[in-house]
Amino acid sequence: MLVTEELRKMTQSQPPVLTVYLNTLSPDYGRHPTVPPAAAWFRKAASTISRTLLPRDAKDFLREAAKVQEFLEARRPQEKALAIVAGKQSWVVVPLPSRTENEIHWGKPAIGQLFRWLSEHKRYGVVVLDHRAARFFQYICGDFSELAEKKFDIDESQWKRGDVAHVSSDTTRKGQGPGRDLFEHRLEAQYKHMCRETAEQVITLFTRREFAGVFLVGPERLIAYIAKNFAAAFRKRVSLISEDFGGFSAATIAQRLEPVIKNSELRRQRADVEHLLDANEGAIVETDEVFSRLQDGTLRNITVTSGHDFHLRRCTKCGLVSRSSDRICASCGGERGNIELLDVLPEFAAVHATQVEFVTGEAGEMLARVGGAAGWVQQSKKVAAR
Repeated sequence: MLVTEELRKMTQSQPPVLTVYLNTLSPDYGRHPTVPPAAAWFRKAASTISRTLLPRDAKDFLREAAKVQEFLEARRPQEKALAIVAGKQSWVVVPLPSRTENEIHWGKPAIGQLFRWLSEHKRYGVVVLDHRAARFFQYICGDFSELAEKKFDIDESQWKRGDVAHVSSDTTRKGQGPGRDLFEHRLEAQYKHMCRETAEQVITLFTRREFAGVFLVGPERLIAYIAKNFAAAFRKRVSLISEDFGGFSAATIAQRLEPVIKNSELRRQRADVEHLLDANEGAIVETDEVFSRLQDGTLRNITVTSGHDFHLRRCTKCGLVSRSSDRICASCGGERGNIELLDVLPEFAAVHATQVEFVTGEAGEMLARVGGAAGWVQQSKKVAAR
């Protein structure tokens, strides 16, 4: 599920478009109403919005609403939620494996909720190994899918040469002597070679799939071999789990690993926020300065407490956003109106290539106590080149 690619498609949709976020899987699985609950909610919400639009806009809106309504009524959902963008030249449907907030928007693509979802639900790579194969999986928010498998084929044909022919069959059967040592040495060499190839495949998948981290699961010796082939910076993104899951189904592996991955993510968030709050140089923790720097492009990343209300206003003339309650912009004199963070954060992040992280749990509580947002200052080109 390449949600990041779908997010790009949504962003590129030409307005006006209809953006819809819907919980689609009914909590009562035993009932199958004629009209699905998601379709019923959408019909009511769309009717309400249509009455607020000018006649020409309402006509375009109702055309796209009819397309979405027909789509919802004609299917039985398997996912928990959907994000949909429908326009004259756009049709993007993104299945989501976790519940969302029901929303409907008309105009520009409203990507804020999907943007936050991607930050809160990182994509991880999982490599499960035994002495027969390496299986590659992708994990995101409970969705565990197999990507590839690499067989560990041991070629013994070149080992049956004169240098081991003198070893008696009795000695070989007992697993002792120089012949057995040579066999073990060559076997070890082949596994090391295959682990190097596996490490290269991990790095390729990590880059292509934009994984936040990788979990190596298997015999301690094999996962250690693979980890040795990673550069030090990449190794920080890798977690080693010494467990034998080689013969397990994908569903069983997911059940075993899901709490491990979630706890790892919460620990990482807490460590990152602690580092941010304890830093003396390069960290911005004063909320108003964070938003100011976000807009002028001097933050390389911003960390935000998920669900925190910042009470923002934006100038309709110059676009400046701040927490000031003034209805007149101090910069240009334009009128200022209320706006949600998720309505502007994706825009600023895209313009300035700022990385965004939403945090929850203890990390979110720690950050909320100092205002709910913090970030690292963008390094100058001169410093970054050292």
